[in-house]
Amino acid sequence: MGNPAEADFATDGGVAPPPYSTVDTGAQRASYPPAPSYEAVPGAASSSTSASGISGVNKRFPQSINAYFQKAGFSKTFHLGEHADQPLFAVTMHSGLTSKPLLELHSGPKDSDPIIATANNEKRWSSGRTTVVQILPAALPSLGGADTASGSGPAPSQELEKIIMKQTNILKNVTYPFSVEVGLGKDLRVENFEWRSSRGGEVQGLDKYTRGHKLVRLGSEGTGQGGERSTRAANVTSDGKEVVAVFAQNTGWSMNKVFKFQFLESGATGVLGDRFALVALMSALKIWYMEYLAQQSNAGAGA
Repeated sequence: MGNPAEADFATDGGVAPPPYSTVDTGAQRASYPPAPSYEAVPGAASSSTSASGISGVNKRFPQSINAYFQKAGFSKTFHLGEHADQPLFAVTMHSGLTSKPLLELHSGPKDSDPIIATANNEKRWSSGRTTVVQILPAALPSLGGADTASGSGPAPSQELEKIIMKQTNILKNVTYPFSVEVGLGKDLRVENFEWRSSRGGEVQGLDKYTRGHKLVRLGSEGTGQGGERSTRAANVTSDGKEVVAVFAQNTGWSMNKVFKFQFLESGATGVLGDRFALVALMSALKIWYMEYLAQQSNAGAGA
């Protein structure tokens, strides 16, 4: 589809965004309160890649999601779904140099469908180390908004929910911590998560030839022991935490399938809620997109 970084450098006449509420994401590596022990929803296997949605919520997000670029020509839009011929969501890409956010997730497979979430750098000319994920109030019924909105954005009087994810570097380890409200019904609480770079079994399950990222539920204890990679349980980190999602670039033969994402463990049962699923997906797309743009830039410089 060409380089999406070149697809949108025109000046946008955007209006000022509506007010938002902020979730404090100061996820520090100190101590975390233990995460509640949710009961898995029957039939929601931790590694399932079936065509059904996540159990326990609105069945909107499959457990396994791929990103597909257009097969020909320049396009600012790619699609999300389990299969290329069954797109579920459109994602519009922007350069980050205009008033438009880097990524806009639509409620359906067309770029004219309502925008339900965005991911962007904190500032237009920033390095991208701080990510802002915004959830529109009409995104999902469980988030308190009707899912029947029309148009390409929220009304000025509507309030956005804002989640901050900050890239941290400790020695050679790069992580992306954030906090988000999780749970179902009235059983809600804010929990801390972080994306960690990985070549472990969770990533290998998506693509054995690439490095990816795993989403760690920091207040949790995994279903098995941690420790060395060769001995620890599946979907458990070396420090004994639960891995609830994973993503990687696609290194297979497909030229348009560029991204693979999968919910795992409690992330796959739906008990963490729709808000978690949406933020997990958008934060993963933002990390992947920044890495993709960097690769395209390096390839162009070496040409």
